[in-house]
Parts: sequence; C-alpha cells; structure tokens
Amino acid sequence: MLRRTDRTRRSAAVAVVTAAALAFGLAGCGGSSSKNKDGLGTAAAFSVSDRKPFPMLSGTTLDGSQLDMNSFKGKVIVVNIWGSWCDPCQAEAPYLEHASEAYKDKGVQFVGIDTRDNTGQAQAFVRAKLISYPNLVDGDSESLLTKLAGITSLSSVPSTLIIDQKGDLAWRALRPVTFTDLSAALDTVLSGK
Repeated sequence: MLRRTDRTRRSAAVAVVTAAALAFGLAGCGGSSSKNKDGLGTAAAFSVSDRKPFPMLSGTTLDGSQLDMNSFKGKVIVVNIWGSWCDPCQAEAPYLEHASEAYKDKGVQFVGIDTRDNTGQAQAFVRAKLISYPNLVDGDSESLLTKLAGITSLSSVPSTLIIDQKGDLAWRALRPVTFTDLSAALDTVLSGK
C-alpha cells in the first residue's frame, strides 16, 4: 500500500508530465512557446500594405504528379506545412479538408507541403484523413521550406499560410488551426482586406 507522501509525489509527477505534454502539443511539433522571435504558437493577419510576395513553389506531389503553384495565380491559396509524424498535424487535418471543400467554389485552392517525412507514411496519412487537395513532397532536403525563409518559421510544423489573389502572404498561423480559424481568415482575405 502506498503511503500518503508517495501518492502525493506520484500525483505531482503525473501533473508535471501532463502539463509538459500539453504545452508541447499546443506549441506544435516544431515549435515552442509563443514568446519567441519567430512567433511560434501565434496566428497573424497582414494588412494589404504590409504583405510580402509568396514564392510560388513547384515540385512532385505525393501521388507522383508535378505541381506548379503558378497554375493557381488569381486564386486565394492556403498552404499547410505538415508531416505524418506530427500529432497536431493529424488533429488539424480534418479542419483543413473541411475548409478546402467549403471554399473550393469560392476561388480558394489548398496545397499541402509534406516535410521531414517518409513518403509511404505520408501517403497513408493523406488516405486515412481523406485529404483531397494536392500535397508537395519536401522530404529531408527541405528544398521547398528553405524557399520560405523570411516568410514563415522553418521550424514550425504545422504551419498554415494564406496567400491572397495577388500572390502575397495575407495570413500565417505558426500553430495548429481549426475550421473556425481558417474560415474567419479566408472570409477576410476573400473580401479584399
């Protein structure tokens, strides 16, 4: 039988471990607390006058086809950076797919960037989560992510970026997102704000 002090210590240890796991989960797979120079754990909208051009990426998708984001010019583009190994990425995937379906007839195109991942596991993730939008493969080289230096934190997975119709970064979340997050941001960008 455990003595009262042993139970108290064990309860305290469980509480510390739980709090640490929760903090890690909320920060995302690649992030840390929101109090840092990269803005990890935050979401921000950029005014039209403060937006920077987004590099239109191209490469091979998880299904083996080629994709050039220039083919989506004139549309609002949502870019989600993810990995199948990332628990917050798994949690947000249904919200992203739901938003993709809800906004596809409103001039919005979703594109995923699978990074630091095993291609087979990433393909299984996309099938299991019923993700219908294309996903570029970044792999271990991170050649796509390096093109986003200065636009987003390269260490924050998941991250979601919204590019306006002119090709400029309008919104960025360096944390997991929900459908509510995405729909509010998309409605604002689609309205021209």
